[in-house]
Amino acid sequence: MTAQVIKMSDQHRARPRNFTSAEAVLDEVRERIFMCGKTYTQIAVAAGVSSSTIHNIATGKTTWPRHTTIFPLMQVIGMRMTFEYE
Repeated sequence: MTAQVIKMSDQHRARPRNFTSAEAVLDEVRERIFMCGKTYTQIAVAAGVSSSTIHNIATGKTTWPRHTTIFPLMQVIGMRMTFEYE
């Protein structure tokens, strides 16, 4: 399975990025958390999770968050994930 992550704010200018591992997806999510200009608390409130959850994802303590966390988080930081099955 290949996961494809597209930054929403850049989707008209940038090509989609393809990932085949959870680690690569989380690296992109972590980078976007740091670049979005919001605090962990602001992101957490908007995503409906705790700020400690955002902290753990951003610092690498969480190796793969639940889908109920990652999908709302990705929307808040301007990302969208689609799946392509090969």
